Amino acid sequence: MRVESTHEDVHVGEHCTRAHCTRARCLPEPWMCDVFHLDGSLRDVRVLDTTRVEWIAVLERLRAAADETEVEHPYPQLDPAHPAVTDLFRIWADDPEGEGTTFSFRARFGTVWFFALPYDEEEIEFSVWPEDVLDGAGVDAVLRFLVEIATASRRRALLTGEVVRYDPGLPTLISHDPATGLTSHI
Repeated sequence: MRVESTHEDVHVGEHCTRAHCTRARCLPEPWMCDVFHLDGSLRDVRVLDTTRVEWIAVLERLRAAADETEVEHPYPQLDPAHPAVTDLFRIWADDPEGEGTTFSFRARFGTVWFFALPYDEEEIEFSVWPEDVLDGAGVDAVLRFLVEIATASRRRALLTGEVVRYDPGLPTLISHDPATGLTSHI
């Protein structure tokens, strides 16, 4: 069963019942325990059917909205700490010097870090460790991240289990649709 509501209605409360707590974690809702179950694998945040335009829009929005961002790249002609996103993609995708290389981009919302290693332009993928989502504030950070990248790309953002490539049969744990403003979860 899926539950749909506006992002504001999915906001997690600060209460915690003993049934949802472990020693180091306190997730306020049972569905959050299912989504962020500590199973040793990452969770992937995805936007499908994208181009370079959506990637650039997402990374630029994250630079403005996140509490902190970091970029690492192997391109000596670019600023080492804060390269222009359009230049990163130009060298990575178009320049023979960038062929076979990649760069990494990390964004922190609250205490939760999201990281991307772009491999192609057709799918935006960020990963997050479930063990970083310790409480309601951590879940809020994930929800805020989903809203930011969905809004920037103008496409639905999905939180799924970790896989190399998206499979439509894979269950979506949480999603945000910028066209409707609805966030849904399992």
